[in-house]
Amino acid sequence: HILFYRNFFYPISNCYHLTEIKVEEGIVTGVFHITGDYKMNEGSINRETFSFDLPFDITIDPRYDISTLTSDIEDFYYDIENEDTLKVNIDLFVEAEYTKEDDSLGCAKLVVFCNAPDDNPFMAGAFHGVTEADKIINVGVSGPGVVKKALEKVRGENFEILCETIKKTAFKVTRVGQLVAKEASKRLGVPFGIVDLSLAPTPAIGDSVADILCEIGLEYAGAPGTTAALALLNDQVKKGGVMASSYVGGLSGAFIPVSEDQGMIDAVVAGALTLEKLEAMTCVCSVGLDMIAIPGDTKATTISGIIADELAIGMINQKTTAVRIIPVIGKGVGETVEFGGLLGYAPIMPVNSFSCDAFVNRGGRIPAPIHSFKN
Repeated sequence: HILFYRNFFYPISNCYHLTEIKVEEGIVTGVFHITGDYKMNEGSINRETFSFDLPFDITIDPRYDISTLTSDIEDFYYDIENEDTLKVNIDLFVEAEYTKEDDSLGCAKLVVFCNAPDDNPFMAGAFHGVTEADKIINVGVSGPGVVKKALEKVRGENFEILCETIKKTAFKVTRVGQLVAKEASKRLGVPFGIVDLSLAPTPAIGDSVADILCEIGLEYAGAPGTTAALALLNDQVKKGGVMASSYVGGLSGAFIPVSEDQGMIDAVVAGALTLEKLEAMTCVCSVGLDMIAIPGDTKATTISGIIADELAIGMINQKTTAVRIIPVIGKGVGETVEFGGLLGYAPIMPVNSFSCDAFVNRGGRIPAPIHSFKN
C-alpha cells in the first residue's frame, strides 16, 4: 500500500494509472502514473485534476531468465481515508522462467505425492516433521542388480521358479538392510525405524529395474506385458521382504525413474516406452512418474493434467503415487539432458499435445472419492 497526503474533502473520481516498465541488469524499474480529478467541496461545479508519479524497482532473483520476463497490473484500487489521504493499492504481477542452467534441474526438487508414507527414507518425499521421531534411522535398500543376477540363473524357467527366486533374493537383500540399519542405530544411538523394500535403480550399468523386466522376458520395458511383469516383480519383492524384517515401511516396491535407470533410458530411445505406458505401470508399482524430462514449452495446464491423472490413480486405488517431471527450458523431443550423479541423464519425452485447459481452469476442488462400494 502506498499512501499520499493531500487535502481531498470529497471523493475523487476518474482515478487511473499508466505504467512504464523496463528491465536492466536484473532489476525491474518503472513508474506508476496516477491521475484523476476531484471536487474541492460538495457544491463545486468545477473539478480539480491531480497527478502523481510513483517510481519503483524490483530486484529479480538471478535464477530467473530476464529475457522471458512479463509483467501485468493484476489489481488497482484506491480509498479515501480521513478525507485527506488517498490510499492507492497496485498489485504488479511479474513472471519469468527459471534459467536454462543445469538443464532446469531445479524442477527435480518438486515431487507431488498422493498418500505419501510418513517413513519414506528416500530423498524425494522424505519427511522430517511431526509424524516422525526427532531422530530415527529409516533405511532404503537398492538391489536391482542383485535380483537380475539371480534371475539370469533361472532363465527360461516357469513363473513359479521365477517368483520364488525373486522372493528369496528380496529376503536376503532386506535382511542385509536391516542388519546395517541396526548397526548404524547402535553406533549412533538413534532408534531404528523401518527398512524400505523398494528396488531403487541408479544410473550405473547393471543396476536397473528395466533390466529385470527384460530378464523376465521383455524385449524392452514398455513392450506388451510390461505392467504384468512389473506387478509380479513388485509382489514378490514385498513377499520376500516382509519375511526378512518385522519393520517394513516406506514405499516398498519397485521404482521406475527414467533418468536414473539406464534400461528405462534405452527403452525410451528405442521408442518402446512412452509417458502413457509409464502411467499404466504406476498402477502396480510403489511410486509414480519419476524423473521424466519433457519439452520446456509444455503448458502449465498440461503438467497439471498429468499430475491430476497420476494422483487419481493413487486416490481411487488407495496407494501411493507421485509425479516428478522436469520441463527442460529450451529443449524439445529428441534432445537429451544431463543431470549428473545419481540423477543420471534423460531423453526429452513427447507429451500429449491435446488441451486440458478447460478442465484444469474450472477452479474449486474435486470431492473425495467414495470407498464403501468396491467393484
